[in-house]
Amino acid sequence: MANRTRILIGSFILLALAPGCSNENMAAMYQEVVRVDDQVLTLAEFNEFFELVRMSYPEGQTGKSRAVHEARLRFLLQLIEEMIILRRAEELHLSISDEELERAIRSIQKGYSEESFHAMLIRQAVSFETWKTRLERQLLAKKVIRKELLGKISVTPEEIKDYYEKHHNELCQGKQIHVRQILLRSEKTAKEVLERIKKGERFAALARLYSIGPESEQGGDMGYLDPGQLPKSLEKAISKLKPGTLSPVVKTPYGFHIFEVIERKEPTGPVIDDWVEKIRERIRKDKLEAAYGPWLAGLRARYNIKVNRELI
Repeated sequence: MANRTRILIGSFILLALAPGCSNENMAAMYQEVVRVDDQVLTLAEFNEFFELVRMSYPEGQTGKSRAVHEARLRFLLQLIEEMIILRRAEELHLSISDEELERAIRSIQKGYSEESFHAMLIRQAVSFETWKTRLERQLLAKKVIRKELLGKISVTPEEIKDYYEKHHNELCQGKQIHVRQILLRSEKTAKEVLERIKKGERFAALARLYSIGPESEQGGDMGYLDPGQLPKSLEKAISKLKPGTLSPVVKTPYGFHIFEVIERKEPTGPVIDDWVEKIRERIRKDKLEAAYGPWLAGLRARYNIKVNRELI
């Protein structure tokens, strides 16, 4: 509650200082965009949170452009989903402790120098408190998912054996490759980021700042990948890269990629004991994806949800 109060106060000051900001506009900023039971997201809060993702969209998409409007609507759907999960956190009496939050902050800041971290916040025009609030909400949502879904998923030895037998050839062939990527929607931004890496900026820090890929929070680290695990367009882009080298900007249906190959591992042979944990995690991931949609739909049905898309 204290964090939210500070955000609201800070937003009020910024709005009050903005030239030409009328009382009507100020009032609009505090209209409710989303309400989930007694949880409320105002337009001012939405705009602050959106600034944290805005830089991943192509340059020139500002103001009232259609592309920005569509991006805001997609982000709204993410926030609605997040608020539903946070409402469930209330029911479960779950929270993120100060220690958990500080540990997560330290982990993220490892990828930055102190100067570059604050420069990132300045470029995104957000306060540290806003960034920290978003991080806390995301950590809490993950905690709920772990408790409600992951904690209830079990994988039997029979399932592992069956998976191994069905994917035996896939598991046995080729080399493993350890890869990082930065994924962007804009080719111009991708080329600029690539040049910054070549000039010595850290790949992981720029991935956290710019990448829209699901592994951005891990500095773009995709882990060790097996042959066939990536779409062919991506696998082709990294197939000839040597460890420690960067790809050029690669265009695919997903956007514009920059890859860095960290290591290549020679195959060690198809021994099931070597693959048990990896197979277990793959099965857990598949089960989580299958369970997530119905679980979220059930939460939607039990809560009173109101959305004002017209404000977006």
